[in-house]
Amino acid sequence: MTEEKDNVQVSKQELEIYDRQVRLWGMEAQTKLRNAKVLIIGGTQLGAEVAKTLSLAGVDEMHLVDHNLVKKAEIGSNFLYDASVDNTTLTRWAAAHAFLSNLNKNVKLSIVEEDILSKSDEEIEEFIRGFTIVIVLDENYERTAKLNAICHKNHIRFISGAIFGWVGYTFFDFDGHPFLTKVTPAGPIDRVDLENDAPKVTNTVVTVEDDRFEPKAFAYPTFTEAFNSDFSSKKVIRKCKRIIPSSYFLVKTMLRASKENKLTGDSDKDIEELVPIWKEEVLNGNHTLEMQPVHPEKFNHLFSPEFSPTTACVGGMIGQEAIKTITGGKDPIRNIFIYSALDSTGIACDFPLA
Repeated sequence: MTEEKDNVQVSKQELEIYDRQVRLWGMEAQTKLRNAKVLIIGGTQLGAEVAKTLSLAGVDEMHLVDHNLVKKAEIGSNFLYDASVDNTTLTRWAAAHAFLSNLNKNVKLSIVEEDILSKSDEEIEEFIRGFTIVIVLDENYERTAKLNAICHKNHIRFISGAIFGWVGYTFFDFDGHPFLTKVTPAGPIDRVDLENDAPKVTNTVVTVEDDRFEPKAFAYPTFTEAFNSDFSSKKVIRKCKRIIPSSYFLVKTMLRASKENKLTGDSDKDIEELVPIWKEEVLNGNHTLEMQPVHPEKFNHLFSPEFSPTTACVGGMIGQEAIKTITGGKDPIRNIFIYSALDSTGIACDFPLA
């Protein structure tokens, strides 16, 4: 990937295509998208959702990496595939190329059919240089952590995500990149005085239009730091039941099982491996096993096939936050979002807890 060039302005033809979204987020934001170089690793069902969103948003380039051939089970669930041809002879993004190229012809597509993450750190660092954002999907723990560490070191925006059956997560690392943040007034704002019998309204009126925003960069932890929180301090223990969602323990269990190479592909055996890990994670998080809404008898829902509504929800969140960080928008999520269709919850977490 070459280094970024000077900004290219949105053309008149492109403005006609993107008119509605320009009205939503403005020309400056659309110009930033117009110049964005996006790397997506993982042509899974989740990858399809993200690629669709960013293509329609109008990024300049999408470099799509996946060396795996399409599996028969994926054909019906990935809307990018043409079911009339034998996709099993193609790699995932190659099978999706025709749909994506027709979705937005202004987006330059590049298909990479090799295992980039199997390369050395130096080779990966050279490959990702110049990308506006790197997104890795449905990869195992070690490879995700490896790529995030390289992106964090090089100050490249990073998103990871995965779907575990009916549960999915996404992690964000936008360390040092600015977002528009609401400016807090220096002094107190006069408001309605209800302490007296006759309420008094002061002359100062504050409306939404009076809000001021300024760019502010936030510090983000790495993937490894976020998913290895220490919940043992007294200050943190008091927060745990209120702040840590039960769905976090399901995600952490699957990530640990991946990291420890516990998953074999045999769901019955894998569930036996998951149960003690889940119990340990719940107790480490200062929750009780009895109060968990999802118990081991439902752990078969943590395996394929991916539940399409979960994929759509997590994929939509990834697309939203990717657009937000590229354009320097407002109110970023820090730094984990988890959706569970098993208990119908979607919760953002800021880990590790302080």
